[in-house]
Amino acid sequence: MDSKQIAKDIRTAIKKSDSDKVVELIGTNKEYLNMMTPFGTWLHVAASRGELDIVKKLIELGVNINTPGGVYGGGALNEAATAGHIEIVKYLLSCGAHMDVSEPERNPLFGAISNGHVDIVKLLIESGIDTKVKYNGETMKEMDALAFAKEQGQEEIIMLLEHHYGSSVTTTMDDINKDHHIEILEHIAKYFGPVKNTISETIPGSRVSVNIHIIPPSMDKDFLTLITTGMSDQPMDYSNEEDVFKYAELLLKLPSNWLVEKDHIKDQNHYWPLGWLRKIAHIPHIYDGWLDEGVILPNGEPPQPFATNTKLSCFMVCKPQELGLETVLTNQGKINIYTIVPIYEEERELAMVKGFEYLLMRLKDKGITDVLDIHRVNVGML
Repeated sequence: MDSKQIAKDIRTAIKKSDSDKVVELIGTNKEYLNMMTPFGTWLHVAASRGELDIVKKLIELGVNINTPGGVYGGGALNEAATAGHIEIVKYLLSCGAHMDVSEPERNPLFGAISNGHVDIVKLLIESGIDTKVKYNGETMKEMDALAFAKEQGQEEIIMLLEHHYGSSVTTTMDDINKDHHIEILEHIAKYFGPVKNTISETIPGSRVSVNIHIIPPSMDKDFLTLITTGMSDQPMDYSNEEDVFKYAELLLKLPSNWLVEKDHIKDQNHYWPLGWLRKIAHIPHIYDGWLDEGVILPNGEPPQPFATNTKLSCFMVCKPQELGLETVLTNQGKINIYTIVPIYEEERELAMVKGFEYLLMRLKDKGITDVLDIHRVNVGML
């Protein structure tokens, strides 16, 4: 039997929780035991699937417990912590598994935090993992475990880490900003559910760093919800008469099947809503202006389609349709939440002639919601 078939059979046995079959297939063959698959070693695979008995058998056979691999490039401990399998985390630690904190993707604590596994976070802290290591990169700036938990809105884990940090925690402006970010996300969660993923980025020339938080669809919300934080870290440029517009964050709704994973957002046909959400959030801080209901932002003059798969070419700033969602009081002050809605060039022209409220009425009459539909009817041409 060739190695490809052996690999297939071992994978099948793990999926079926058949530890005896796994042992039988591997036998004393070290090559089979330490075989590297796209998902890591067999230990990675078993750990991520929660197969404790198979994990034990593989370790008894002599598998290298700390071999890096898998989706995140870390050890099997990271896979188990990320997936929430605490008994496997305990067993791996008891066998001397290394708590790799060399990169955030490999850090089992970050994996547990991102998925809200409080019990595993507590176990890793008690086991002595470095909670204060900080990461810098394209999406992280001086990010330690506490900052990451705050970014992810994991309140119970935040309290756990703050208690662990004790008096060594120093309150900074970044901490204050992240506190009011949590208040914003708690407010949003009442309407759409908890955040499951966050994309962070800093744009040169802006005074703020904008995070895009992604909330998956739910039983009664058949769409993806994207909400910014960071836009409200600094006030928009405003006069005394316009102080109601001082702070704001933005919301955007996408179809439930819209691709927002890292592998897909490089494609402009998938990325443009996220790119424009971030761009609009930065506009008041780069150009010293402000946003309010009815503002329309075109993609150039004349407006050009956002991507090859749609003729939508402008964004209109609107009040949310959800009653009570439009404002949230935080330690930063009153923050306005605006929904941004993609529209066609002809619809912008209609709003310029008859007012944006007339356009909203026309959209409502045609049953058009605030969820992006790249092929929807153009009410400016009816």
